[in-house]
Amino acid sequence: MNIGAIGAAVVALSVASSSVTAEPFRIAHNQRLPPLAEVKDGQSVGLAIDLVRAAAARAGIDVTFVPVTIEQQMPALKNGSADALLGADTPERRQVLRYSSTVVMTGGSLYVRAPSPTPESLAALSGKTVVTPRAGPLADFIRRTAPAVNLVVTEDYDDSLARVVAGTADAAALNASAGARIAEANFPGQFTMPKIMFFEQPFAVGSPNGQADDMVARLDAGLAAIRADGTWQQISDRWAGR
Repeated sequence: MNIGAIGAAVVALSVASSSVTAEPFRIAHNQRLPPLAEVKDGQSVGLAIDLVRAAAARAGIDVTFVPVTIEQQMPALKNGSADALLGADTPERRQVLRYSSTVVMTGGSLYVRAPSPTPESLAALSGKTVVTPRAGPLADFIRRTAPAVNLVVTEDYDDSLARVVAGTADAAALNASAGARIAEANFPGQFTMPKIMFFEQPFAVGSPNGQADDMVARLDAGLAAIRADGTWQQISDRWAGR
């Protein structure tokens, strides 16, 4: 589909839905996942936030972001405080959520005490204790693909990193970007900063099946449009190295 066709599709979707959508489309996100999504000065900011905001604007969708803790992400959809979740697109979540196309690719990395080298894979940690937040996307992946690992779930990133520092865990499995930011901020010099991910994962917008399928379709059109005209790349370049 060329840029003109994509633009026409976005306009058509916007016009068709404008009379139906009176309230902003509320998208929940982890309030502490830099640089993808976080809260600064009371505002939702981040690479993924900017990309979704640009795609929504192109599709004529009025969006508002709802920052929540990592534990509140899925509950926010169940209790009605949000219409969708901007987060990891996982097989487990796909059972209950319809996802947009990928907003940005991310993934998981392993954090160990410095100066130990980063493990090459989860398999290298067989018989070892690996910690990860119980509400994050990595716990299910580790259970499914690395049953020989002694997986211990934690409350959040700080809890995971603190257990590695205390010596009660051998490694923390965390988002590749956010883990590095939080480790550097709260445990400076105590972790080896990983240069590899043990797996890649899409970061996208998911809404409960059947509840906002039209909005997800419109957002997809918006994402296609900003990729086609270079806006996606411009935003990504702006965030590179931050």
